[in-house]
Amino acid sequence: MSSPPIILFDFDGVIITQKSLEYTASVFRKKKFYKWNGIDNLRLIDFARLFEESDVKNKMRAFIKIIKIYKPYLPSRWRRILFFVKFRRFYPHYEKYETLKPKLGKILQQLKSCGFHMGIVSNTSGKRLSAFRSKLNLDAYFSVFISRDDTHSRKPSPYPIFDALIKIKKQSKITIERNNVFYVGDLPHDIECAKNAGVKSIANLSGHGTKEDLKKSNPTYLIPDTKDLIDIEDFKKYLLD
Repeated sequence: MSSPPIILFDFDGVIITQKSLEYTASVFRKKKFYKWNGIDNLRLIDFARLFEESDVKNKMRAFIKIIKIYKPYLPSRWRRILFFVKFRRFYPHYEKYETLKPKLGKILQQLKSCGFHMGIVSNTSGKRLSAFRSKLNLDAYFSVFISRDDTHSRKPSPYPIFDALIKIKKQSKITIERNNVFYVGDLPHDIECAKNAGVKSIANLSGHGTKEDLKKSNPTYLIPDTKDLIDIEDFKKYLLD
């Protein structure tokens, strides 16, 4: 039998719930002051992810991206500026309530005990990922952590996955076979990242992407939730042994 698979995971919506962003989005959407436009069909998490995907370490670059991305929903430029400042200050206060997704810890421990190599590959900041790494004791499950600050390109570029695999190879002294590497994500750009890296993709339907968009991205596997990883055929033979 070949070596157990390598499973790399996105972070928000796959490992943690990200309820803090959803709560913050719900608060700001209700503020009539901003005079929102065309957000009725925008889910809370979609609203929040627009912000998250735009946010970068360089505040000026983040500011410029926010001003552009939220323009269709917030026509007033100065209100967009105020929104940027207040949203960025608001949501971190509620991240202390974030936890692993339900039942996920037990599944991760089961995979690790069967010899699976696991890591996190995320577009979140290194500082934020490090804080959760400590708070949730993520080192008990994962051996590699790649944030947007640890690689020169963000997803859907393949380089975050490549950087994770290089680290795993150095740590474990194993040969990397890409057909035995899986990336778990909840958005189409996660699936695109896996394809660009030449590895298999697993779309998680309980995250922030819509079922329709994830199906269109044509992942290798589509699962209801991260905890359903153990039902994937490629993994069962290792778990049963």
